[in-house]
Amino acid sequence: MSNFSKLDSISKIIKNLDAFDTLLKNASTYHAHRKEGFDSETLKEHIILVNEKFEKLTEIHQLDLVIDTLIEGFAKNNFETKTAFQASQFIKKLFVNTIVFHDYGKINPNFQVDKMNNKLFKKERNSVLSSHHSSLGAYFFILNHFQEFSKKQHEFSNSEKMLLFYSILIFSYPIFKHHSKTLSNNVEEKINFDTKELEKMQSYLKEYDFEIGDFPKKIITQIKTLFEKYNILKSEYNEGVIKDNFPLYALLKLNFSLLTASDYLATGEYMNGLKLENEKEFGVLKREEVEEIYKNMIGKNEGKGELYNKTTYQNLDTDFGDLSEPNNENLNKLRQKMAIEVINKVRQNADKNLFYIEAPTGGGKTNLSMLAAMELLKENEELNKVFYVFPFTTLVTQTYKSIKKTLGLNENQIVQLHSKAGLTAKESDNKTEENQGEVDADYGEEKKNYIDNLFINFPFCLMTHIKFFDILKTNEKETNYILHRLANSVVVIDELQAYNPQHWDKLIYLIKQYAQFFNIRFIIMSATLPKLSKIEVLEKDTSDFVYLLENAKTDYFQNENFGKRVSFNFDLLEDKDFDLEKLAIQVVEKSKEYAPKDFGKAKPKGSVYTIVEFIFKKSATDFEDKIKGYQKEKGKFFDKVFVLSGTILEHRRKYIINSLKNDQNRNKKILLITTQVVEAGVDIDIDLGFKNISLIDSDEQLAGRINRNVNKENCMLYLFDKDDASVLYGSDWRFQIINKDKKISEEDLRNILEKKDFDRLYNLVFEKIDLKNEDTMTVNFSNYKNHFQNLEFTSAHRNFQLIEQKNLSIFVPIPIPIKVENEKGEKLDEVFSKEELNFLEKAGKYSFDDDEVKGEEVFELYIDLIKNRNKDFLKQKSDFKILQGVMSKFIFSLFGSSKNENKVSEAIDTKKSQHGIYYLENYQNIYSDETGLDENALADMINDFI
Repeated sequence: MSNFSKLDSISKIIKNLDAFDTLLKNASTYHAHRKEGFDSETLKEHIILVNEKFEKLTEIHQLDLVIDTLIEGFAKNNFETKTAFQASQFIKKLFVNTIVFHDYGKINPNFQVDKMNNKLFKKERNSVLSSHHSSLGAYFFILNHFQEFSKKQHEFSNSEKMLLFYSILIFSYPIFKHHSKTLSNNVEEKINFDTKELEKMQSYLKEYDFEIGDFPKKIITQIKTLFEKYNILKSEYNEGVIKDNFPLYALLKLNFSLLTASDYLATGEYMNGLKLENEKEFGVLKREEVEEIYKNMIGKNEGKGELYNKTTYQNLDTDFGDLSEPNNENLNKLRQKMAIEVINKVRQNADKNLFYIEAPTGGGKTNLSMLAAMELLKENEELNKVFYVFPFTTLVTQTYKSIKKTLGLNENQIVQLHSKAGLTAKESDNKTEENQGEVDADYGEEKKNYIDNLFINFPFCLMTHIKFFDILKTNEKETNYILHRLANSVVVIDELQAYNPQHWDKLIYLIKQYAQFFNIRFIIMSATLPKLSKIEVLEKDTSDFVYLLENAKTDYFQNENFGKRVSFNFDLLEDKDFDLEKLAIQVVEKSKEYAPKDFGKAKPKGSVYTIVEFIFKKSATDFEDKIKGYQKEKGKFFDKVFVLSGTILEHRRKYIINSLKNDQNRNKKILLITTQVVEAGVDIDIDLGFKNISLIDSDEQLAGRINRNVNKENCMLYLFDKDDASVLYGSDWRFQIINKDKKISEEDLRNILEKKDFDRLYNLVFEKIDLKNEDTMTVNFSNYKNHFQNLEFTSAHRNFQLIEQKNLSIFVPIPIPIKVENEKGEKLDEVFSKEELNFLEKAGKYSFDDDEVKGEEVFELYIDLIKNRNKDFLKQKSDFKILQGVMSKFIFSLFGSSKNENKVSEAIDTKKSQHGIYYLENYQNIYSDETGLDENALADMINDFI
């Protein structure tokens, strides 16, 4: 963080502001908001309240130093040493006053008449502003700060003067845009007042006798001259003069985040009585809370947290000796050894920002990350929140339970943020007679819950990669609300390799920049971890990654407890005439051979768990038919055959996973036919596996579901080649290197899987990335970096999409049980949360006597909410957020190709499907709860389901 001379704090700058009354004649006559049945909120009251929220957000999230670091990054690159500090003081004041001045334009009489119904004003019919207020507020901001700058400009060189003038204009941009849904690429167009606009604005002020301080005519003339003389806002000026504009880009995004968040919270307090005041309500960790959670983790608080880390902390100095013999006891000692190494390494490097955890599948990565995160929180007092980031919602859901249990967290401390999570309700502390009927009444609580979820007012948050990187790069206001929350946090990113390598340079660039400027501790972890810091274009900037398991490959991956838990068999790849019939024979025969083995409780004699994974759902369905036919002809072998794919709904998925983890089923013979949805986020222990080859990372992921606890022997993963993986992975550089460029032989592939040498592949990927970035004739990372240099907010967001294909959401109106059997075989695992059932009951779409929720009723409620747009805004938003979680249980997705869209249109209710979600009418003919969508009923959709 910054070691710059200390800039004035935000609190000090706000404290020294000129009073609103001194800047504006008749200040008390202007209104900012109105609410039926209440006195209008004056503009002065609103500005004071916004400033209070702004000051509170910066205090709670400790943003002064973050803002100073960003300003320093801009100033040190663009100003002389002797003037850098003074320029920084001015820029910080600009940052603060953007928030202060954002609504000054509401003095516009047309705004007062049209929006506020203020009887003290008359409407101007030929106004250049209509009833808008943002541009007028930006104009006041520019005038005010140009006046201040003009008194100091003799202290700066000509180029520095232009940069400060540029800064004034740039910081007016969030004022212009604070009611827009997005920031754009049109910064120049928006803030570059031409001469006519300036003259109109000035004459407009004179006509209404506004007294906005002392703005002599010469200032207007000077601004006109600067606009006409210099091309200061053009991108070519930026490229020629400004060095490394990322700090300014991030400053503007952070400013926009704080402006809109402060404005939202202040307006919500007046309109809805929703008031957030302390650290707990804002969802950050106080030091005593960190200490309490840390004690939960290490087993010092009886009845809270899990105890498996207790012995780890008791054995920090233990020498475990030789752990090479494969058995469950040595496996657990290896897990403990890794945990100890992570703890000690974090303590030695607690001041660093970038960490790798490269740990084998089944090594307890989630637990290692919790240990690292809590050690970082304990060692760094400014850190006060934790984000976990995953590629799939299934990983989010699974890890949510694990973190909550291990750290002993309550409902107010942790939240899932994804499309299937719905609205998380905090436990209210305000249920008293004094305030009953206010915020804590049902209506008010729903609104407060919505605010808590919108602003992530929880110290632990789990989200998807897409959501997280959107926050870093977004130009959309609602997503950008929470950018300020990332400061002073620990961010754990799991399975980063899940996305196309074409984006890896962008990923590591953003991680590095935000780590440096926002004081974020990033922990990147995976069993197949690409060391993104090796990308040449960034190597100088990312060499400070700390490996928390320094010799992971030799110490752990190649230890037989991890490296030999499952063997790979490549025999089926040699058969050029391989088909599903041959596969069915192999699956049954190999399972029959394995079933007699006895490994006690882990795998009783006569039982076997076998998994077969395909790339496409159609192949999985066809293979199920082959198995049925084989067992009918040759005699039944498997007691149960499950199908798990992307078209299986969540309640059925939960039931299948619970069945596989239920000890009562471990004496059975079970076959799981699946697509790649099972690879991550599914904590199951399989005996034998069969897999269609795809990406090598994917092959290793499935191997991680087999013999997870090293309590069996001779477990095998058989690889075969049935579906064409290029349909999904043809554009992935890993796939191209192996299948198109032929830079890795079949023997190399086998060695990578058997010896866990994934760097062999990734280093070739990095070479491909570097070659592209060196080619000036192609669109590459330099083009993307220019978006930050030129403050192109739209392009910075749109030109980095982790998932680019469009998906179609299909709603299946089946009845879904409210609970399914849990891992113990009892009907206790909730499908719908209590909040969701309460919501449905209040809406008349569910009765507490029912044991299921009807899809038809849920969709009717969805249509009703869309049609009923006259509801209170926050109430409607809250209802939609809860309903989103409910509806996700009835929805599956498929690739949004035109072919799919046309084909599925034959099976939907067109009228009900006009709002973006396809309603599967007469689903009984084409959909089964047990097997999902019947591809044979939609025959053309062969390769588009996974």
